[in-house]
Amino acid sequence: MDMDSLNLWYQKIARPLPWRENHDPYRIWVSEIMLQQTQVETVISYYLRFLKRFPTLKSLAESDEQEVLTLWSGLGYYRRAKNLRKGAQYLLSLRGEFPRTRDEILRVPGIGPYTAGAILSIAFDLPEALVDGNVQRVFARYFGFQESVQSSKAQKFFWSKAQTWVNTATSPRIHNQALMELGSLICKKGTPLCHQCPIKPSCVAFKKNLQQKLPIPKNRKPSQEIHWLAAVFHKTLRGKDLYWLKQNIGTQWWDGLWEFPRVDKPLKQKWNDSVKFLEKTYGKDFHYIPLNHAQHSVTHHKIRVAPYLIHTSKIPSPIDGKWLTPDQISQLPLSALAKKIFRQLPMC
Repeated sequence: MDMDSLNLWYQKIARPLPWRENHDPYRIWVSEIMLQQTQVETVISYYLRFLKRFPTLKSLAESDEQEVLTLWSGLGYYRRAKNLRKGAQYLLSLRGEFPRTRDEILRVPGIGPYTAGAILSIAFDLPEALVDGNVQRVFARYFGFQESVQSSKAQKFFWSKAQTWVNTATSPRIHNQALMELGSLICKKGTPLCHQCPIKPSCVAFKKNLQQKLPIPKNRKPSQEIHWLAAVFHKTLRGKDLYWLKQNIGTQWWDGLWEFPRVDKPLKQKWNDSVKFLEKTYGKDFHYIPLNHAQHSVTHHKIRVAPYLIHTSKIPSPIDGKWLTPDQISQLPLSALAKKIFRQLPMC
């Protein structure tokens, strides 16, 4: 049977990842939230640092949000970190115990259908399905599903198959991890390693040579380009470098994170005219020193920012924020673009 072959394969080749060292639901939960939209190789170091600082559910529930965001800084999708902390506080109100039913665990802030299935099956070995990008890819090829994987029909089909498979698994814990591992290591995007696949004899895509055509992706939204100009105000006080940063409050991206003051640059305006635009915003009393441009992509947006170093002892009003030393800045949760600018600054 294909499921038996899959599970035996997994037990032989499973990667020794830190969240697989035991079945602690808290550790599994943290790893699954971090792994959303993020590669395993990137997550490992963040996971280890996070668990060192917050080794228990209680320690996370009682944490300061800014410290959580600082440890998360660089992983992106910061709402995940905020919800993780809120979820820990919710669970602590339940005596710090994880629910063992899907309905109950879905009430925890930040836990959706996939994460619920992951925690229940991997931590408690319960027959609960999970479907992530890896499982979608495996199922689309295995069953020869030739519609967009994001369609409601596809989601219903994948979740139904996932539940059927896990219901018959000897160990849901092993089975669900095996499915995800297969998608991550073998049934990859682009060109899968079919010669290493333990379930290829029954795979429709393999038998019909459809591996390159499946899965059928959703129609991607075109990226929108955004241009910003960043004002990096700097002064020296008693021999110490200070930079002016502001905290984002209620913003579309990077809410709660810190960054340098910025202004929108019209796309039609040439980069060579950036100083003139800054002069209109902050005045002509400053000398604007250009730094290297920084770029970042976030949720269908390509952002390019031109930072300018400005030596001054007085901040134009009204710009919220405060003066900070490089050491203080390094301890704050910075936006991705602020980090890229910060690395260019003197004394950093």
